[in-house]
Amino acid sequence: MSEILTIVEKSAHRLAFYDLAADRLIESIALPEFPHELALDPDGRTAYVGHYGAFNSTDTRHGGSEVFVVDLLEQRITNTIDFRPFRRLHGLQCDARGRLFVLAEADDLLCVVTEPKADARPAHAVRTGGVKGHLVAVSRDGQSVFCSNLMSHSVTKVAPFGSGIAPIAIEPGVKPEGLCLSPEEDRLYVLNRGDGTIADIDTATCRVLRKVTVRGEGTRIYRYREDQLLLASYVDESISILDRTTLHERAYLHLGGRATAASLHPERAEAFISLENDQLVRIDLKSCSEICRFATGREPDVSICFRR
Repeated sequence: MSEILTIVEKSAHRLAFYDLAADRLIESIALPEFPHELALDPDGRTAYVGHYGAFNSTDTRHGGSEVFVVDLLEQRITNTIDFRPFRRLHGLQCDARGRLFVLAEADDLLCVVTEPKADARPAHAVRTGGVKGHLVAVSRDGQSVFCSNLMSHSVTKVAPFGSGIAPIAIEPGVKPEGLCLSPEEDRLYVLNRGDGTIADIDTATCRVLRKVTVRGEGTRIYRYREDQLLLASYVDESISILDRTTLHERAYLHLGGRATAASLHPERAEAFISLENDQLVRIDLKSCSEICRFATGREPDVSICFRR
């Protein structure tokens, strides 16, 4: 079987598939202008691509209102989910049941698609309680969703199926962006892009327990193993591995390009880092060293590694 890395390439307007043995493009799916973000279904073969539909948040374009359902093994779109009138879709993640949670940035709404492989429309939508929702962290049971909101400088805890439950606002720092849950889901880790900190939040009380200064301008954070976190830094052009207990840096690697997103290999201690200069860097996380890199289409975003 071959290992394939699929990457959303925002300004190439496609979902690209690369053979990792040869570091070469083998297939691509054309998408409408400026797709953003990528989520993997629990089945391991279905992916969801959001249509942001604008170059960035200052772009005057109306924005997109679709999520594309992709069979990774067959490399084809199998369903398109229509979110109109909600638009500028960004921040996608599935719960353990396979329900899809999507942020509509222009409307500050969290939408839920119950059966995303087949449904044509979302089944639920609730207010996030923040402004300019960007990314989400979804609990395994789907009952709690944490949304990072760049313009209100907040993270909100949302009950997606409880219309009578108001979102709870948390103030972790300036311009919170990347976020992830601990394995036990009792802690939420939030990267604050505007003040260069990471906040450790108790998910039950929604209290910020501590804040630690991190290297550069962190944009994305991922849970790596039980006891570590992987941080991608934009301005510092680097990745760092943090100890989850102390939040101290265990390892560091300069990449020579601004890190915009990352993904973890499903089995090995490897990561795939997308760079703003249209490169993908493959990292050995045990040694925190570069394995290889290859050129991508314009503006690589989130990636997924799978076998075919």
